[in-house]
Amino acid sequence: MADESFSLLGPLPRPSENPDRETLRNASLAATPAQRLAWLEEALQLAYATGALKPRRFLTQEEWDAMGSSPE
Repeated sequence: MADESFSLLGPLPRPSENPDRETLRNASLAATPAQRLAWLEEALQLAYATGALKPRRFLTQEEWDAMGSSPE
């Protein structure tokens, strides 16, 4: 999925083997918002696939309200 996003946006600069901070900064600033979003989506997919992040679900209004009430 992410490969398709990147192919639509054109080629990305190839990273060097050990880029310095300035090179990383310039590459980050050169990325378009669509490229940044595609990167984030791919990073999240990888994190979920490897178990680094656990899937979340939305809370119901009742669950949210119960979290806000503290016992006195």
